Amino acid sequence: MSDIRKRGLTKGIRYFYGIGDMCYTLMTYVYSYYQLYYLTNVAQLSLGTASFIMTTCSAIDVATAMVAGGIINSTRPMKWGRYRSWLVVITWMIPAFYFFMYFRVSDNDTITMLCLMAAMLIGRFLHDFPCCASTSLISVVAVTEDDRLAMASSKATWNSAAKFVWSFTGVPLLAVLTALFSEKYSYALLAFVMAGFMVVGYWIHFKLTEGYEDTGAEELANEAKAKRAKTGLVDLIKALFANPPLLALVIADLAKWLFNFMVASSSVYYFTYVTLNQGMLGMYTLIVAFMGIIGAFLSRYIGRELSGRLTMIVSYIIMGCCLILGRMFYQNVWIVIAMLAVAQLFYGCVYSCSTVLYADTAVYSEWKTGKNASGWIMGLTIVPLNIASMLKGIILPIVLAAGGFSAAVAAEEASEAMRKGIANTLMVVPAVMLFLGAFVLVFSYRLTKDRVAQMQKEIDEKKLMEAGGDFVQF
Repeated sequence: MSDIRKRGLTKGIRYFYGIGDMCYTLMTYVYSYYQLYYLTNVAQLSLGTASFIMTTCSAIDVATAMVAGGIINSTRPMKWGRYRSWLVVITWMIPAFYFFMYFRVSDNDTITMLCLMAAMLIGRFLHDFPCCASTSLISVVAVTEDDRLAMASSKATWNSAAKFVWSFTGVPLLAVLTALFSEKYSYALLAFVMAGFMVVGYWIHFKLTEGYEDTGAEELANEAKAKRAKTGLVDLIKALFANPPLLALVIADLAKWLFNFMVASSSVYYFTYVTLNQGMLGMYTLIVAFMGIIGAFLSRYIGRELSGRLTMIVSYIIMGCCLILGRMFYQNVWIVIAMLAVAQLFYGCVYSCSTVLYADTAVYSEWKTGKNASGWIMGLTIVPLNIASMLKGIILPIVLAAGGFSAAVAAEEASEAMRKGIANTLMVVPAVMLFLGAFVLVFSYRLTKDRVAQMQKEIDEKKLMEAGGDFVQF
């Protein structure tokens, strides 16, 4: 263990680690907010073609989400370390691919579709590497669970702040670019600029973590450490399927993302058809974003007292109860906003603590197998996100249809059944997911804070023995 790691986290890491993830989120917001509009209204592709592009790319994203971590763990470490190097070595290429995600290269629709899909798949695959490396570094830099929680809390706080930053940068910048270069080029330029911010953000992470990870040469010079860090396909499979806490966490983590996507996607329907006041949506969005930031920041203190696991379980239960209570008074907009705001506060806690639990499962994996698969395991954090995104696209229309929703019905003429269906989509479905997530964590994720600390101690002792020439067979 290097001297700098023994001294613990610097103030820079404690409070600024996460800037890169905020910039990464800003980059992905271009896709989240404008991709469909660009494809149909600017690129002039049919709705069916646009749907095919987005659905196909999302499905492939699910399949490739875990590949980045596997590559990071299985390949030779580069100059600045196994993880830190990925924060800078390929990020500079990503803005170009994001530019061509919003640039029509031909009058032929088929050629345009293929080019857009290629840019989308390559750009999003490349951005998985710095995202995975940034998350993996938490388990490298932080020695104790409290330090991991502090880093995860800072990361989540900055990531939550992306919603505020976007409202003051993304939307106004698009308007300026449209005025200067026309709508034909403005989306590509916006994506390029936001991807450029991501490059700078991850470079900041690169500088903040300097000295906390062995360089590539240092890792390769230590035969025992290099053997522990290098993983093959069999090692990666063991790290996943011989790791019951990790499998349980991936399933439970779906609840967090389904809550996020279902509530975000259903809110516009609630304010349009139930409250008949769509103008309140902007105010609501700012309130819940602010509460998410507070929750992410407070999680380092709450998690320190309760542990990451217990914080996540309690947060899921409170979030679910708030949604059920909001559903009981769904016609009272202020009660609904208040309940959703409290739920978002605890969502901020969950966002931080789930990262810590993934790091804990990486400790468990190394303790059990003798192989450090942190990059692979931390990269799996992307998998529930992508799966939840797909499930949202399936669940949302089904629940709305069950309530009799029809876009042809004027908001003022919506039936009570239709409004209840929207309320169920916004609150009941996410609540059920959260309760199921809490159930899985209680009965299937058994790693405690003390147990993880003991396993880390045993790992460190074995590393010392290996460094002294006594190799321990696992």
